[in-house]
Amino acid sequence: MRRDATTSAGALLLVALPLVAGCYDAAKLRQQREESHALAKLEEIDLGAFRVTLPHVLGVATDSVVDFHAFGQVARRDRDAVKQALETRGAELRSNMLLALRSLPDATFEEPKLNALRQQITEVINHALDKQAVKHVGFYHFTFDKVE
Repeated sequence: MRRDATTSAGALLLVALPLVAGCYDAAKLRQQREESHALAKLEEIDLGAFRVTLPHVLGVATDSVVDFHAFGQVARRDRDAVKQALETRGAELRSNMLLALRSLPDATFEEPKLNALRQQITEVINHALDKQAVKHVGFYHFTFDKVE
């Protein structure tokens, strides 16, 4: 009688094991862990403060002004190179940022998480640096005002 109980418990374990093993994706868990480690190794670098008046729309009585102070997250190994590039190519960066921001529609600046704006800033900075050093962009300060 004891042998039957052991056999049925073993059979139950063999049936349940594949069900439990399929409850998670090991590759996805590994990827998430690597991404979290990569984020932990990123450092913030001040990208500067920008105040941009957007193009005036004929027939509209208001103008729009974007004012923000941005930071970028870069890998530790790239920190010094990015800082130096931002200092030496600052004028080019500001010019490219102005052109990029003025080409965006007003709805981009009203988006709750500002994802399109963050992406645009990342592209402008990385293009000026000639490498994909800036991984994420955040804001110390951000305002979007309509001036009458």
